[in-house]
Amino acid sequence: MRRYNPPFNGNRYVLNKATGEIHDLDNETSLCQINEMNPDHVSNCVSYEDAKFRAAFFSPHGGNGCYYCLRSKDNG
Repeated sequence: MRRYNPPFNGNRYVLNKATGEIHDLDNETSLCQINEMNPDHVSNCVSYEDAKFRAAFFSPHGGNGCYYCLRSKDNG
């Protein structure tokens, strides 16, 4: 479910900068635990490609799709 409040601001993709996990809010499940993310670790992204690009800078783990909401991009 998209969130329009800060730090999400209505974008579809969210990068957790601490873990490199990329979430698709249009396919979110409760297992994604978006509400538990530290707001300082949230990076709003307009596309999956944007999230991957940002992950290269923010996260030492790179970007990986969430197993629960972005399984086609999950690399294990």
